[in-house]
Amino acid sequence: DMIPAQQRSVLELHAGQAVNVDGHTWDVFVKTPDGRVVRPVMVAIQDIYSRRFLAWRIGETESAVLTRLAFADLIADVGVPQGVLMDNGRAFASKWISGGAKTRYRFKVREEEPLGILALLGIDIHWARPYAGQSKPIERGFRDLCNDVAKHPALAGAWTGNRPDNKPSNHGAREIDWDVFVGIVNAGIAEHNARTGRDTETARGRYSFDEVFAASYAAAPVGKATPAQLRMALLAADQVRADRETGAVSIFGNSYWSPELARVAGQRVTVRFDPDRLHDDVHVYDERGDYVASAPVWQKTGFFDAEAARRTAKMHADYKRAAKRA
Repeated sequence: DMIPAQQRSVLELHAGQAVNVDGHTWDVFVKTPDGRVVRPVMVAIQDIYSRRFLAWRIGETESAVLTRLAFADLIADVGVPQGVLMDNGRAFASKWISGGAKTRYRFKVREEEPLGILALLGIDIHWARPYAGQSKPIERGFRDLCNDVAKHPALAGAWTGNRPDNKPSNHGAREIDWDVFVGIVNAGIAEHNARTGRDTETARGRYSFDEVFAASYAAAPVGKATPAQLRMALLAADQVRADRETGAVSIFGNSYWSPELARVAGQRVTVRFDPDRLHDDVHVYDERGDYVASAPVWQKTGFFDAEAARRTAKMHADYKRAAKRA
């Protein structure tokens, strides 16, 4: 405590060059879709140069799953950063995330271990010093969110207090539905990013985090992710067997199909997907790990849905036409 804090400048950086990732447990009682009451966890990624929150995912526990999905959002919306600062929590030191890193404060590092998503994308990993929260700029952002979002009037009665000796008088009076809570968090982070007059080295007491980021990002050499990299950032389901006749694949009760899946009909395949967006396309890989195709969700339609019938008839015609050409 008697040693002055290190003063670090970000002026040599640019927007999107380096990011900070960490997890935050919300002091709010939230009801999950299946009726359980939990305190949700958010894994968030913050731009170090501008202090803008760039991506975040909310779940029941801090995990490599949330971390991977947050990075998938980051590289899709912003691009591939050169470096990331994070701590040694299990969600970040997991081999899924940092496998292949030369040093790690957790787990044994082996030469033959599979590459994590950060190594696959060529992102340099910088480990924060253990038990030194001040070394992570994102902690200040989380403190703001605790005051502005967790204590939002819409969450009155669900806020738990931030310490055992600091509980509100209406502690435990209600729980917030999951979707409502996620909407409040998303709106709160948008307001946090857009608030002007930020007292940081780059905002200079005048600008918002959004404005600082936009001004730098417009001229920043941030690498854009390729379609293959975007697919690799998504989760991989355990291998499933494609339908023996059509090649359709099913996960979480949804069925997905495209004509290209016919060549893997009856085979075991790997499906990459976003569990929060199960109505988006999924990506299918064969047993050797080669990419097969993306497949849209195959939805049930109304019995007399004429438009759906026309779409299906057109698909049959296109498929037969392609087979004739082949």
